[in-house]
Amino acid sequence: ASGSCMFTYAFAKGAKKGYLPQKFYKEALKSFRGIVREFVITGNDGLPTLTHICGSCGLGGNPYRDGSYTYYVSEKQVDNDPKGVASFILAAIELNQ
Repeated sequence: ASGSCMFTYAFAKGAKKGYLPQKFYKEALKSFRGIVREFVITGNDGLPTLTHICGSCGLGGNPYRDGSYTYYVSEKQVDNDPKGVASFILAAIELNQ
């Protein structure tokens, strides 16, 4: 979810600043709606929760990380990790959502 939020924010910001064509803003808006639909749930406490955020990932090399696709997709997914929530909030602000 964090990567999706980061791209959504970048597309919206870039289009608003004129660095990207306006179609990117429209795509960012569609993307944001998809993020909300697929990754945001209401927790037991009634608060929104952003799910499916990669808990920890990097390209630090052997013996800890091999940088492969298999390594990346096998990493633990967490809820409400700061890197995901921050990029979600930035995208929401940029899109006035």
